[in-house]
Order: sequence, then C-alpha cells, then structure tokens
Amino acid sequence: MSNITKSKMKAALLYGPRDLRVEEVDRPVPREDEILARVKAIGICPSDVRSYEGTYKRQMFPAGKESYGLSGHEWSGEIVEVGSAVKDFVPGDRVVPEIIVPCGICRFCREGVTNLCACKKNIVRGYAEYAIVPSRMLYRVPANVSFEEAAFCEPIAVCIHANEIISPEPGDFVLIVGGGPMGLLHTQISKLSGATVMLSEVIESRLTMAKDFQADAVINPTKEDLAKKVKELTGGYGADAVIVAAGSKGAIESAFKAVAPTGTIVLFGGSYPPVTVEFDPNIIHYGEINVTGSYDHIPAHMERALKLLSQDAINVEKLISNTFELSSLKEAFELVKTANALKVNVIP
Repeated sequence: MSNITKSKMKAALLYGPRDLRVEEVDRPVPREDEILARVKAIGICPSDVRSYEGTYKRQMFPAGKESYGLSGHEWSGEIVEVGSAVKDFVPGDRVVPEIIVPCGICRFCREGVTNLCACKKNIVRGYAEYAIVPSRMLYRVPANVSFEEAAFCEPIAVCIHANEIISPEPGDFVLIVGGGPMGLLHTQISKLSGATVMLSEVIESRLTMAKDFQADAVINPTKEDLAKKVKELTGGYGADAVIVAAGSKGAIESAFKAVAPTGTIVLFGGSYPPVTVEFDPNIIHYGEINVTGSYDHIPAHMERALKLLSQDAINVEKLISNTFELSSLKEAFELVKTANALKVNVIP
C-alpha cells in the first residue's frame, strides 16, 4: 500500500447538456477493497458524446461535481494506491477496469448474461487524472500492450460479444455496415474466424483502412447498390450475417436487403436520436431471418480482448486518429460528432 496523501486532481465535470468544465477536485481515496489508478489513456465512446449532448437514453450519473456526469469507461491506467484489504494488486500494476458491476442475483445474472443485469452499476469516471475501482473489477494489462492499446479493451470486448452471436465459420459471408472505429474492429475480429468479410461505408478513407485490415470487399453504398453487390459476391445468396455498426435508418434497412435466408442481423449500438425503420416483414418470415441486438459484454470478453491485444491479433493503433489533453475534452467531443476522425483518445 502506497502512502499517497489526499490532494487535488483535474477532472471533467458535466453540469448539463454541453456544459462541460475541467476543474480541480479532491483526488478520491480508495476504501479497503478499492484501488486508486493514475489514468493513462481514455478512448471517447459515442455514449459519452450523447451524455455531453444530453441525448443519451438514460442519465448514467447525475451532473455536477459529486459524480462528474460523464462515464469515460474506455480507460487504462497504473495503480498508485491500494486499500488495506487488497491482496492481488500492488502499486505499479497496469490495469483496465471492468465497468459493469452486476448484482449477481437477478435472473439475467443467474443465466450468465451479466451485461443485462437488472440492477447493474457502472465503474467509470475515467475523464480524470485518477480513478477508483473495486479490486475485484480489474484486469491486468499484458506487458507488451501499451496503455493506448489497452484503452481499446472494452470496445473490443463488445465486438467479441456481437461476434459470438453470429458465430461465423470459415466460408461464411459477413457484412459489416459502417466503417467507423467499431466497424473496423468488427472487420478484424470477423476475419479471425476465416469468414469472408465485406464492409459498407460512405467515407472512402475508411474503406481504404478496411482493406488494410484485410476486408475481402469494400462497398460504398452511395456509388453501388449494396444489396446487389453483396449478392454478386455471395453467389446470389446474400450475407450469412450482417452486423449493423451504424445507427442510421438507411444503414439498418440495408441489412434486410443484403442478408441471406436463415441469416442473422445484429443491431450493434444505439440509434440517437431514435429512428423508425421500414422493411418488408416477408423477408423475415419467408427467409427465416434472425434479427437481434448486441449490448455490452461479459467478463470473459474482456479477458479475450486482452489476449487478442497481447497476441497482436488486432491492430488498434491505426484506429487512433487524434489525441487530446483532458483540458481540451470539449473540443475532442466536437470532433467525434463530425465523423472526421476515427478513434479519438484523451491523455489526462
């Protein structure tokens, strides 16, 4: 246990929609079962931008100093202090947090889907120089994985969850709709299965990057008929699985036109503002199409994400397009909103 005394730190505080301020606050002190980590890198998630805009489906934390008002869950850091009851971690350990704290007793927890826990809490608040985490909610970062790479652990974990839903096999055709950071992670993860991976995206630079990540085909739906092209590439059948990694009406509707009979459509990520989609229900009925969602992850997915990073099976460094200091977090959020960047990181 270190002898760090209580002092101040900088943290981003959200007081209301778009009212974001970086202020000096008391550095938190860990309780006996907690650790204090120096935050080293944070990835901006679209959910943070929605909180910043005031459009998120729920307010995860009340605004203001007590809770910060933002999540900031995609972070990695180094332990600087441990509570008196912590035995498995010591100062100097490099870690990432498990952000979902399940109740362990609801129906969903008993069924192993802790991501859907009816009473779950979240360990987040990474937009600060230091963060508190219960020691039981930590994962060690492998020595060959940088802090910037480790900050991708949670995004990779949620992609692994979606990938398990479609369970691609060698020879399958997988279509990813949307070539943002998550779509490009999906591309890499689906390629690991041996499936043929196609990516649809309107921004040419992202299509180029998908090729760099070994996508078998890239399609710009503003220049080609997506469904027609997918059927050409699949012998006329369509994609065995479609992961919709964009929340627009057009992106979601395109999946129903491109999926093969008996295929699976996964709606990955939310739509903000909410959208109403139109599709022919006969596509589902006569084609026996499975339509499902994918939300968050379970602990096993975090473990797998760290393994993939340590094995260099996924390239995340190429996805980092911009890095900001914590004092410029508002500017970072505004950049993410423009879609003129890929992954935007923050260094406290």
